[in-house]
Amino acid sequence: MDITLKQLQIFQAVVIAGSITKASRRIGLSQPSISQQLAKLEEKLGSQLIQRNRTGVINLTPAGEYWFKAGDELLRRLQSTVSEHRQRFVDNSVTIRMGVTPTLRGRFAAATARIASEEPGFVKFEIKFAMSSAELVEQLRLHQLNFAIVNEEALADDRGSFAISSLFNDAMAWVVPSSVPLAEIKHALSRNGRPAVLSRTLKNFVELDVNISMRSRSEEWYRHTIPEATPTFSATTYAMAVDIVAEGLATTHCPMSLLPNLPLSVREQLRIFPLDTLTRTMVLAMPKHLMTLPAYANVFRRIIEFCRTDYNREMSPDGIVELPKAS
Repeated sequence: MDITLKQLQIFQAVVIAGSITKASRRIGLSQPSISQQLAKLEEKLGSQLIQRNRTGVINLTPAGEYWFKAGDELLRRLQSTVSEHRQRFVDNSVTIRMGVTPTLRGRFAAATARIASEEPGFVKFEIKFAMSSAELVEQLRLHQLNFAIVNEEALADDRGSFAISSLFNDAMAWVVPSSVPLAEIKHALSRNGRPAVLSRTLKNFVELDVNISMRSRSEEWYRHTIPEATPTFSATTYAMAVDIVAEGLATTHCPMSLLPNLPLSVREQLRIFPLDTLTRTMVLAMPKHLMTLPAYANVFRRIIEFCRTDYNREMSPDGIVELPKAS
């Protein structure tokens, strides 16, 4: 289908401006030229895209809604690709667009920014958050990111498109306020088939957001291990859930990879119990073609090295204890 970028750009301009008259002033084309290009686009697609009322204001048809979104995505991707080409092959500059979930804030974000900034030709480092690994993989596909830290499971259908390297096994932990005595925690786990009498704190847990992949496994753990506990609180991110726990209000689950990014004042208020039964493998993913460029390949290698040494060590700080055995 012979659709041109110019036609998509004109269509986008008309939709954004709200009328052909306003679009004409913005992009410097005559109204007849714009109308002609829109007519050609509609003819090639076999569908009407816009409807104009008597005042010239346009409304999108269902087909117009679809092509406005699709065209915007195509034009943004082209712009990003052209910009990346200029940086890599014309200016010899290095721009790192790193995607992570909110767990990897603070210490992790700072370390990766430092690694990027030390590369010759460095121009800019961007770190972007998404609520799930699936969202980050989609942004990698659309060239909105050139690096991402994701759960390995999210790359099941895309392994051929990316350079991928394992970083660490990220165990989940049960997080309890440090004010709760170990004897109470052991009692909560020692039901012997009978309902446990729980303290107010242990009766409550923080329910994880529906977009967090570990939510269902967290809920299953509570149903099996402490069925008397109820989801009294809810949080969008692991960090928010841990903040509620640090206040002494409830318990929750969080990945061990969050711990290096928590302020000391928060960590001091927590008891951390790693759970070997709840784990995920975190990987670094980058489009394969970037491995042919020394600067990007070197940043890839250095992030892996940092995660496997320093960061992996920091995921087990003081205060980590074994979960008391149920009697």
